[in-house]
Amino acid sequence: MKHFTRLICLFAAALMVFSAVSCGSTETDDNTETTAAAAGKTAEEITTSNLDKNGFLLDDLPELNYNGDTVSFLYWSDVQRPEFEIKEEDVSGSIVEEAIYNKNMQTEERLGIKFEWHGEKGNNDNINSFTTFVTNCYNGGNFYDIVATYSRSAAACTTRGLYTDLNTIDGSYFNFEKPWWPNTMYDACTIGNSLYFISGDISTNVLHFMYGVYYNMDLLKNLNLEDPVKYVDDMTWTIDKMIEMSSGLYQDLDQSGKQSDLDFYGFCTQYFHLDAFYTGSGMRLVEDDPDELLIISPDFTSEKCVDMVAKLGDWLTTSSCYVSGGRLGSVSYQVPFASGNTLFCLNRVYMADALNASKLHDVKWTYSIVPTPLYDADQENYVTVIGNPFTLYGIMQGISDENLVRNSAVIECLASKAYRLTTPALFETNMKYRYTNEERGDAVRMFDIIHDTIDFDLGRIFAYALSGMSEMPSKAAAKGTSWGATMKAQDKTLKADLASKVVGPLRALNP
Repeated sequence: MKHFTRLICLFAAALMVFSAVSCGSTETDDNTETTAAAAGKTAEEITTSNLDKNGFLLDDLPELNYNGDTVSFLYWSDVQRPEFEIKEEDVSGSIVEEAIYNKNMQTEERLGIKFEWHGEKGNNDNINSFTTFVTNCYNGGNFYDIVATYSRSAAACTTRGLYTDLNTIDGSYFNFEKPWWPNTMYDACTIGNSLYFISGDISTNVLHFMYGVYYNMDLLKNLNLEDPVKYVDDMTWTIDKMIEMSSGLYQDLDQSGKQSDLDFYGFCTQYFHLDAFYTGSGMRLVEDDPDELLIISPDFTSEKCVDMVAKLGDWLTTSSCYVSGGRLGSVSYQVPFASGNTLFCLNRVYMADALNASKLHDVKWTYSIVPTPLYDADQENYVTVIGNPFTLYGIMQGISDENLVRNSAVIECLASKAYRLTTPALFETNMKYRYTNEERGDAVRMFDIIHDTIDFDLGRIFAYALSGMSEMPSKAAAKGTSWGATMKAQDKTLKADLASKVVGPLRALNP
């Protein structure tokens, strides 16, 4: 029922945005909200009373007024793309920035609150300093109502006991059945019976950092290849199919006698983007366990993973593939695709937005996007991994019970507003033709599949404490080395790290 209801909501959303953009509407005000359908209602019970004037599902928050309460908001200031405080005078024509501004303003107005923003660096290079800052605030009795930070910084704060267990808030306004909370989020982020952080449409960076496979439609036609959308639809868009379509295409365009970003390829990416294949194959890094709380997933040491890494390694080490292994943030891998000289590029969705160095949004040829391929045709669903620089939202320990309930309403309202405001704006920005060309209707469906199959994995979120385990299969594949040998060398260390650095501290929170 949950999944069916979400599909109905997404379909309604797609119809709404298509209609709005086709007519040139930029309406983002949804202040005329009414009471939403309760969780679990059937498709027949989703009526116009459950939708806003644009056709998006509403939340079921009651009428609330917190009489001007200040809600303190700690966020990571080195976030890669806008998500948090946006001042009216700073909105510079970006429809995403405008949507974030409206989301915040409308939440303040609807709940009778006022946000007080404070930013601290918290990205991968600043995990320790951010966690230390929150620790010092807690020890000094300076409690932030909402903490929103880089995924792995949130994990570090959790193991230090700095976050409230959201499942213990009596009278909470969270409704995790709503479409702004991804299907897998609650189950994947719950540890034992506890939930310390959440995310979804509330984080624009979840949406920016979804992985997909961009492809050059003009090259596809020139090479007489089938549009991969066909394979996505009949569930045969597999790793094997992608390898088949992209192999044997290398051309030494700059005549240098060696691979460079000026040559012609079948496929390009950055090595750590290869994580998308592991998750996309339906495998997990860590799993729940009734006795151990969390364990290294059997997938990590499975024959399936060994076979996947070997298959990818045999392909990625050929001249048909350009895999950049440079420093974090290097964009050289994007050059062949943005130059029109590569058929496929595995990347985060933001590759096509105006802020990205690829300048893909300026190209004259036609591109589109499909989900990360299946492991094989027996796999039931596509799975979308999220790049690590997304935001997890939590509530700091030490907050009064009354304010815990209020803060749950604030987060639920922000997520609900984001679903109706920032998500459509971001989709349109990242796929410039999303709703402006009838022939690109397939791109709408593909983008919705990517969005609706978002997956969370605590092995990625806690990877800072686990020797970066999420990238281990990717590194092996990029180098063409045996996963069996690599995994055996890491297995004992990973199990020890999980027990001492994650499970141990988490058990101490709930003895």
